[in-house]
Amino acid sequence: MNINLKFLLLGTSLSLIPNITNAQCSPAQSCAELGYKENANKGSCLKCPFGNSWYCPCDASYQYTCIGANEQPGTDKCGNKYKSCTCVSGYEWKDGKCEKEIQPILGQCTGYAKNCKIGDILNSDGTCTNDVVSDKKPIGVVVFTPQNKCGWAMTASPIATDIKWSKVNVNTGAFQSQNWQDAIRDDDLYSNMTKIIQSGNSSQYPAAYAALNYAPNAAPTTKGKWVLPTANIFSILHNNLYIVNSTISKLGGTPLTDDESVWSSTECSSYCAWASCINTYSGACKSGIIDWGKNNILSVRPVIEF
Repeated sequence: MNINLKFLLLGTSLSLIPNITNAQCSPAQSCAELGYKENANKGSCLKCPFGNSWYCPCDASYQYTCIGANEQPGTDKCGNKYKSCTCVSGYEWKDGKCEKEIQPILGQCTGYAKNCKIGDILNSDGTCTNDVVSDKKPIGVVVFTPQNKCGWAMTASPIATDIKWSKVNVNTGAFQSQNWQDAIRDDDLYSNMTKIIQSGNSSQYPAAYAALNYAPNAAPTTKGKWVLPTANIFSILHNNLYIVNSTISKLGGTPLTDDESVWSSTECSSYCAWASCINTYSGACKSGIIDWGKNNILSVRPVIEF
């Protein structure tokens, strides 16, 4: 083969290469088209090699479609599923579904006030706030919040002063102990109150009846639901006195001081009952309580459950 023919064949072959190359090329896929759809690394994710998006395998916690009754899409999404859903008004996310919200019932433990803590303000709508809110009406200060998400709130001022526990020296059947260490374990507020009321009338047991007949103007339907605190409440109050008094001051109430002792429903005998104290009384004040003869004149600050 002469040299001219060789160059002719080579040139023809080279001229075909661009056409073959063009036939094999196609537009590159985007990161999203390749499955890299997340904007951040949520853990164990793979980054798109030519972009800022990620591919994240969804773990088992992403299990909700959020298309059920009263459900709306949540905020933490992976693929087409969510870790949890939000709910329409009047419902709350609980145990993997939207359930009707529990409504507040003052004087009863419903679990509505989930985030209350000692020193908060209890309002007439059953909510707790850490400060006065313009569209809410305070009715007390939270003094006890056990782990069951309910609690007790006390009036910011005494509702009665110069009042006797009783005018008769009898055992009512309420919790009774002359030992302060036993007394501060008494947390049976309703049982104590019931037994005192059943033991006589308002003339015989003025302190308990003062609590029973009390209702703030902001919550008139709570009459009959306020009770005398127990020694246990006063012991807890004693350990949180500063924060409780700070909130009382916010409400324009009367802070608890050495000048005031408040009746509890806890008895120490047929002739004496426990009351609150601060620090004085020559060492007789133990863990926030002191025993007084039932015919002494002290004050009443009832509490209500929420």
